[in-house]
Amino acid sequence: MIWVKVDFHSGEPVYKQIVQSLKGDIISGKLSNNEAIPSIRELARDLNINPNTVARAYRELESEGYIYTRPGVGNFIKQSDEKTMETKALEMLGNELIEIINTARSYKLPRKKFAEFVMQTIDNVYGGDE
Repeated sequence: MIWVKVDFHSGEPVYKQIVQSLKGDIISGKLSNNEAIPSIRELARDLNINPNTVARAYRELESEGYIYTRPGVGNFIKQSDEKTMETKALEMLGNELIEIINTARSYKLPRKKFAEFVMQTIDNVYGGDE
């Protein structure tokens, strides 16, 4: 079962929230290769949104190579190798990292100090040298 949560007050378009949610589930492995995802109408009904919004999200996911459509059958997770998924994960993280770096700059944190903080945080989360 797919859990997509949208925040109508976030300021981010709902279709983008759907895209980000599904990308995250695909990259993390929560959704498997060739696994069926809800139909446009089904997801729209579950989220209480316009089907065109879901259709737009699915079109974007398909154009970026995350899903594929079998007309008359449904939408499915596109099979990708580990290297492709790693590239996609880094791309998504890169976008988030840019926002964090811009926030650090707005706080006037020195580059070196911020880089040290990031490395320390990585070590804390991942656990030492790898």
